[in-house]
Amino acid sequence: MPIQDIRFENGIFFAREIGKIERADAEAWTEALRRCAQASPTPVVILIDAREMTLISPDASKVFSKAAEVPNVRVAAVATTTPLATVMSRTVAMMSRVGQTHDTHVFNSFEEAERFALSHAAAAQT
Repeated sequence: MPIQDIRFENGIFFAREIGKIERADAEAWTEALRRCAQASPTPVVILIDAREMTLISPDASKVFSKAAEVPNVRVAAVATTTPLATVMSRTVAMMSRVGQTHDTHVFNSFEEAERFALSHAAAAQT
Protein backbone atom coordinates (compact mmCIF):
# COMPACT_ATOMS: atom_id res chain seq x y z
CA MET A 1 0.00 0.00 0.00
CA PRO A 2 1.49 3.34 -1.00
CA ILE A 3 0.19 5.10 2.14
CA GLN A 4 1.52 3.36 5.23
CA ASP A 5 1.91 3.81 8.97
CA ILE A 6 -1.35 5.74 9.30
CA ARG A 7 -1.77 6.56 12.96
CA PHE A 8 -3.22 9.21 15.25
CA GLU A 9 -1.28 10.06 18.41
CA ASN A 10 -1.18 13.14 20.61
CA GLY A 11 -3.23 15.21 18.17
CA ILE A 12 -1.08 14.33 15.14
CA PHE A 13 -2.48 12.33 12.22
CA PHE A 14 0.60 10.75 10.62
CA ALA A 15 1.06 8.88 7.34
CA ARG A 16 3.98 7.85 5.14
CA GLU A 17 3.59 7.98 1.36
CA ILE A 18 5.64 5.61 -0.81
CA GLY A 19 5.74 5.40 -4.59
CA LYS A 20 2.72 6.31 -6.71
CA ILE A 21 -0.40 7.43 -4.87
CA GLU A 22 -3.66 6.45 -6.59
CA ARG A 23 -7.26 7.47 -5.95
CA ALA A 24 -8.06 4.45 -3.73
CA ASP A 25 -5.04 5.26 -1.53
CA ALA A 26 -6.13 8.88 -1.17
CA GLU A 27 -9.70 7.83 -0.39
CA ALA A 28 -8.57 5.43 2.36
CA TRP A 29 -6.32 8.11 3.86
CA THR A 30 -9.08 10.74 3.71
CA GLU A 31 -11.57 8.42 5.41
CA ALA A 32 -9.07 7.65 8.19
CA LEU A 33 -8.47 11.40 8.63
CA ARG A 34 -12.21 12.08 8.74
CA ARG A 35 -12.72 9.44 11.46
CA CYS A 36 -9.85 10.77 13.58
CA ALA A 37 -10.91 14.41 13.20
CA GLN A 38 -14.51 13.58 14.18
CA ALA A 39 -13.39 11.68 17.28
CA SER A 40 -10.74 14.17 18.42
CA PRO A 41 -11.71 16.68 21.12
CA THR A 42 -9.06 19.10 19.79
CA PRO A 43 -8.08 20.17 16.26
CA VAL A 44 -5.95 17.61 14.41
CA VAL A 45 -2.53 18.33 12.91
CA ILE A 46 -1.61 16.34 9.80
CA LEU A 47 1.99 15.18 9.33
CA ILE A 48 2.86 13.45 6.05
CA ASP A 49 6.21 11.88 5.30
CA ALA A 50 6.28 12.08 1.48
CA ARG A 51 10.03 11.63 1.12
CA GLU A 52 9.52 8.32 -0.73
CA MET A 53 6.50 9.42 -2.77
CA THR A 54 7.15 9.49 -6.52
CA LEU A 55 3.80 10.55 -7.97
CA ILE A 56 0.29 11.62 -7.00
CA SER A 57 -2.17 10.63 -9.72
CA PRO A 58 -4.57 13.35 -10.92
CA ASP A 59 -7.52 11.46 -9.37
CA ALA A 60 -5.69 11.17 -6.04
CA SER A 61 -4.91 14.90 -6.17
CA LYS A 62 -8.63 15.63 -6.48
CA VAL A 63 -9.40 13.44 -3.45
CA PHE A 64 -6.64 15.08 -1.41
CA SER A 65 -7.91 18.55 -2.34
CA LYS A 66 -11.34 17.56 -0.97
CA ALA A 67 -9.68 16.30 2.22
CA ALA A 68 -8.80 19.93 2.92
CA GLU A 69 -12.49 20.41 3.74
CA VAL A 70 -12.47 17.93 6.64
CA PRO A 71 -13.57 19.81 9.78
CA ASN A 72 -11.48 19.92 12.96
CA VAL A 73 -8.11 19.97 11.18
CA ARG A 74 -5.76 22.73 12.30
CA VAL A 75 -2.88 22.52 9.79
CA ALA A 76 -0.94 20.07 7.59
CA ALA A 77 2.82 19.59 7.33
CA VAL A 78 4.31 17.61 4.42
CA ALA A 79 7.95 16.51 4.27
CA THR A 80 9.37 16.04 0.77
CA THR A 81 12.91 15.67 -0.55
CA THR A 82 12.55 15.78 -4.33
CA PRO A 83 11.55 18.77 -6.46
CA LEU A 84 8.76 16.76 -8.13
CA ALA A 85 7.23 15.69 -4.80
CA THR A 86 7.44 19.27 -3.56
CA VAL A 87 5.67 20.60 -6.65
CA MET A 88 2.95 17.93 -6.46
CA SER A 89 2.37 18.60 -2.75
CA ARG A 90 2.16 22.36 -3.32
CA THR A 91 -0.18 21.84 -6.28
CA VAL A 92 -2.57 19.76 -4.19
CA ALA A 93 -2.44 22.46 -1.49
CA MET A 94 -3.28 25.16 -4.05
CA MET A 95 -6.15 23.07 -5.46
CA SER A 96 -7.55 22.91 -1.94
CA ARG A 97 -7.99 26.65 -1.46
CA VAL A 98 -11.76 26.71 -2.01
CA GLY A 99 -13.51 25.38 1.07
CA GLN A 100 -10.34 24.46 2.93
CA THR A 101 -10.36 24.25 6.71
CA HIS A 102 -6.58 24.41 7.10
CA ASP A 103 -3.33 25.44 5.40
CA THR A 104 -0.76 22.99 4.09
CA HIS A 105 2.96 23.68 4.59
CA VAL A 106 5.64 21.81 2.65
CA PHE A 107 9.09 21.25 4.17
CA ASN A 108 12.35 19.94 2.71
CA SER A 109 13.12 17.71 5.68
CA PHE A 110 11.10 15.46 7.93
CA GLU A 111 12.63 17.04 11.01
CA GLU A 112 11.31 20.50 10.04
CA ALA A 113 7.85 19.15 9.25
CA GLU A 114 7.74 17.19 12.50
CA ARG A 115 8.86 20.19 14.57
CA PHE A 116 6.16 22.32 12.91
CA ALA A 117 3.49 19.65 13.50
CA LEU A 118 4.48 19.12 17.13
CA SER A 119 4.35 22.85 17.89
CA HIS A 120 0.87 23.16 16.34
CA ALA A 121 -0.38 20.03 18.10
CA ALA A 122 0.84 21.41 21.44
CA ALA A 123 -0.88 24.74 20.76
CA ALA A 124 -4.14 22.93 19.88
CA GLN A 125 -4.08 21.12 23.23
CA THR A 126 -4.11 24.36 25.24
